[in-house]
Amino acid sequence: MANFAERLDLALTKRGFTGAQVASALTEAGIPITRAYVSQLRTGKQTNPTLQVLRALASCLQVSVGWLVGDDYLESGAVEDLQLRAASIGLGASELSESSLTLLRGVVELARRAEGLPDEPEPPSSPDIPEAAAPLSGPQRRALGKRLHGLRLAAGLSVEQVETAVGKGAAAIPAIEEGRIAPAPITAERLLALYGVTVPPIREYVLSLARGEREAAWYDAQSVPVWLATTYALEQRATVIRTYHPQFVPPLLQTEEYARAAVTVAGPATLGQQTVDEALALVLARQESVARDSGIVVWAVIDESVLTRSIVGPHVQLRQIDQLIEHAKRPNISLHVVPAEDPVYVPRTGPFTLWRFAEAFEADIACAHGIESDELITDTTAVEAYHQAFTKLSVTTTTREETFEVLNFHRERLSRSLGK
Repeated sequence: MANFAERLDLALTKRGFTGAQVASALTEAGIPITRAYVSQLRTGKQTNPTLQVLRALASCLQVSVGWLVGDDYLESGAVEDLQLRAASIGLGASELSESSLTLLRGVVELARRAEGLPDEPEPPSSPDIPEAAAPLSGPQRRALGKRLHGLRLAAGLSVEQVETAVGKGAAAIPAIEEGRIAPAPITAERLLALYGVTVPPIREYVLSLARGEREAAWYDAQSVPVWLATTYALEQRATVIRTYHPQFVPPLLQTEEYARAAVTVAGPATLGQQTVDEALALVLARQESVARDSGIVVWAVIDESVLTRSIVGPHVQLRQIDQLIEHAKRPNISLHVVPAEDPVYVPRTGPFTLWRFAEAFEADIACAHGIESDELITDTTAVEAYHQAFTKLSVTTTTREETFEVLNFHRERLSRSLGK
């Protein structure tokens, strides 16, 4: 069985860390150690690290304390104090003679029997390091840190309260929130649970960054609320987007002028922003994936009143209709209009979106767009209800040819009003 020094060396090698990097990370996290000390631990010249150092090393290297000291049966990332003390005893026995080890094992067996515990299983001989994400880059660490900082503040918790709850060695909160070190994914999960983040897509949005599964993106900016960043992340991953908008042109299809007017009318706070310019920047960033022909299919349904409602003036409205006509010509965009007169079906809902993803077994997600935030819907029955509503809309609205007729009708109407 591999000993502590061998496992530490293996973890450092697999994670691509040098002793100096680990020493620097732990020191910044409030656990001062030197590069020389890490080297001594790695070579077996030092065999008695404190529990605090063990916890910090495990967190930095994204392994459990149990794995690090050679006990593969300890639960990864959730080692309790009693388990840590037991691990420390095992670590301290690493240099004992064979006869002393035999005696110690006998004492342990007697103690386990006295407490009614099962016989201790033989640990596996393989020291293979548990799978974990590669070390996070600077932008990933900073984006994750800022997001966790915002969630902690939203939960109303102080740094001291969080460190007490999860253990300072497991999560040095200031260093994590400043992006100087990255928490292990299991630590990030514990922080999300502590902060009351229970919505699965939001949890996955944060954890995908903690696991290093994606690069930091524009929607990871601290100014973008976590619920909104999650919807943008889902939108960027989707292969099929079905969206219904009864009041405005869908944001993915808006011109910049129209988007500015829509944000102004609705208020930038609906996108969690302080100014119209900030909110507009988010809308334009969303459109890039559709504009670059990335393979995303957009299926949009709008109410005909959207084409007659002038939120900024006829010139801007005319240019918006021209752009809708161009969008409707693209093979990956299907645009339909609910007629103003005698509509066959109008759902009892506001705007909503459905996302479908590339993974065959990944469930669709629905999003009901609200006034102050969006509601992400993952319950299969509820998602199916939105699918049924959208399907009914699709078959009772305009066909592709009829859509062009409606768009051209309103284009000509506006042109005449402008004397063109």
